[in-house]
Amino acid sequence: MYETLKIIWSIVAICLVVLILLHSPKSDGLGGFSGQAQLFSSTKSAETALNRVTWFLTAAFLGLTVVLSGGWFTTPTVTAPPPAQVAPATNAVPNSQPIPLNLPATTPEQPQQ
Repeated sequence: MYETLKIIWSIVAICLVVLILLHSPKSDGLGGFSGQAQLFSSTKSAETALNRVTWFLTAAFLGLTVVLSGGWFTTPTVTAPPPAQVAPATNAVPNSQPIPLNLPATTPEQPQQ
């Protein structure tokens, strides 16, 4: 189900990009794209239909984005079993000797008068 929604989301995104590119900054509409406006009775109806489809796909894209990011349809992940308990290592190291720290004690020097 999750993979199907991702595919639908991708198709909606591509269609949305194409429809947005079909919009003309001037009032040409679909007429600027190889005469596609002849499918409709007028340029105004073509722009109206293009706007409605664009808004519908925008709502579908945003809705699918929320559903996919919500994690409601994710596939269950297989978790690894917890690691086996291991006995802690001992601190004893064979043949270890403490390091003697025979440092001379330092005393502050007394100022002579």
